[in-house]
Amino acid sequence: MIAYTFLSLFTLAAIIFIINSHYRWTYLFAISLFVFFFGGMLALTGQWQRALNFASVLFVALMLFHRLKIHYYKQPLLISDFFLVVDWRNWETLMHYKGALVGVIGLLGLLGYAIFGWAHVESVGAFGHILGGILFLGSFALMWHYSKNPQALQVWLDSLPDDGRDVFLNLPMSCRGIFFKVPQFLGEGENFTKKMTALYAEQTEQAPTTKPDIVVALLESTLNPHQFAFTQQNIPPLPMFEQQNDTVFISPLRVHTFAGATWRSEFSFLAGVPCTDFGALASGVFYSVVPHLQSSFVKNLRVQGYFCVALSPFTKGNYNAKSAYDHFGFDLMLQPQDLGYPAPLSKNLWTISSEEMMTYTRMILEKQHPSLEKINQPLFVYVLTMREHGPYRLDMENRYNLAMPNLSDKSISALNDYTQRIVALNDAIEKMDDYLHQRNKPFVFGYFGDHQVAFDNAIPAKKGDLPLPDYITQFVVRTNVDTTFKQEQDFLDLAFAGGVLLDVAGLPAQDDFMKANKAMRHLSRGKLEDSADSQLVNDYRHYLYQQLKMTQ
Repeated sequence: MIAYTFLSLFTLAAIIFIINSHYRWTYLFAISLFVFFFGGMLALTGQWQRALNFASVLFVALMLFHRLKIHYYKQPLLISDFFLVVDWRNWETLMHYKGALVGVIGLLGLLGYAIFGWAHVESVGAFGHILGGILFLGSFALMWHYSKNPQALQVWLDSLPDDGRDVFLNLPMSCRGIFFKVPQFLGEGENFTKKMTALYAEQTEQAPTTKPDIVVALLESTLNPHQFAFTQQNIPPLPMFEQQNDTVFISPLRVHTFAGATWRSEFSFLAGVPCTDFGALASGVFYSVVPHLQSSFVKNLRVQGYFCVALSPFTKGNYNAKSAYDHFGFDLMLQPQDLGYPAPLSKNLWTISSEEMMTYTRMILEKQHPSLEKINQPLFVYVLTMREHGPYRLDMENRYNLAMPNLSDKSISALNDYTQRIVALNDAIEKMDDYLHQRNKPFVFGYFGDHQVAFDNAIPAKKGDLPLPDYITQFVVRTNVDTTFKQEQDFLDLAFAGGVLLDVAGLPAQDDFMKANKAMRHLSRGKLEDSADSQLVNDYRHYLYQQLKMTQ
């Protein structure tokens, strides 16, 4: 009796999820997906109660998993997320989020009940196996067919990336995306070629006599706290975000993720194209897209003689980092442990300070590692910080006197903790800049925030009127090089940051992709998805993917 009560409740929950769908197409896909799960288990076991339990409980588990991802990453669940889930090297991340860990353990319990519940009931025999097979194959064929329907596809795409509220539409529609295919854009690459040719005809490029060392810091979860629309605050000045004597570029930066998924920003910067160009694969670009890249910002540096080093506080296997960095073109990936930090190489360094990360960056520049001792090439050092990452304290005193309407005391506490970490980051960055000057060697030093975050699940308002303000951080470039570079853009997409660094360093583009990237930055005034000239953007994308074939 109790078992049938649970079966009824889970089935009722699944029916309610289907009824509460937001889009007409979701009804078709949700019902088909339910029948697919039901038919698959029925075909295997011939037990109708077990099949109904499996489909219903799995529907509940998927909905909870979807809500869990939205809670922590503010993004919907897609099929590509399971690449991350099944990679055991990423599981240590869960230990950093105790609430998520509890949630995942609960989901695993539900999954176990879905698979093994009702395992001892009597089978209905061959009829059940045959009927299950028919339902399984029929529902699969239905979903596969309609996932290509232009209207269904448009409804789904319009719901992404940040709404995607119907998980039972997301999963079937994103299944096609797990198989890599070159992005297709409606545009005319020849039109972009003409504009690019005319632009370069007006410019002359000269390679520098001495190539500067280039240091770029990806600053975890970093937004200048002065950008929050506080009604009162006592945050000290943060020079790292301000125009200084050695600053040659400073701009708001369009990023393509929020509250997490740092690898999406890494991809956009290192590859030179937004991760969003790859649709449903955007969440898994380090697994599924990077191996298909034919060019990148890093490869352009290597062709010009740079030795490229990545320094990460995370393990080499985390989010497939080492393999991805190899494909981008890095010569070497190091962890702080490789340079003396007292921890096992298998440990992610969640609390390592940004000052320490800059210290290890200096050790790389001074070639204090066996792999660097005989290197006489200019260096490109790409370093990721971690201390700015959440979670943030919810019981911290309001030391910065922060106030903003509609924010709870816990959110204010979290913002104080966050601001405290950014103040420490500012000190680390300024010390690093001083060190670079004291070396008396040419350098280019860039840094950017990879994404914004929520504070106790609240998103503070920002100053200004830029569109999608929660997807904006900042990009700063400083140098001691006597450069002819002049900043022309007051807004920048992260995909163009590499080209800015090349221009500041006086380095020419080494392939047609990087030439196009730099040209598009000028033609679109630093914008891609923000550009009002959608035809220009589509012509550019068509040129990259259909003519240059930068992914294959």
